[in-house]
Amino acid sequence: MKQTETFTSASSIVVRGCRVSEPLVQPWGSSCRIVEWIDGDGRISRQVVAGNVTAAQVRSTIAHHVEGRKHVLYDDERAPRQTLPRR
Repeated sequence: MKQTETFTSASSIVVRGCRVSEPLVQPWGSSCRIVEWIDGDGRISRQVVAGNVTAAQVRSTIAHHVEGRKHVLYDDERAPRQTLPRR
């Protein structure tokens, strides 16, 4: 998909591209898919969903996505560190 707007109650989310993988069958029988999308700023996000996901559920997953930890391929000393809180 080239560009899609998903409307939420607060604002709209612009997605430059989105793809959904073929179902990945797990050894215990259930399946899942990986949803990947690029937002308007060019950031790539991924989310694992159920194997029988519908298009409406994919849109909802993207609209309600909460950013988690970032994983990068290089170690930039100037980048802020993500650390766990001490107990």
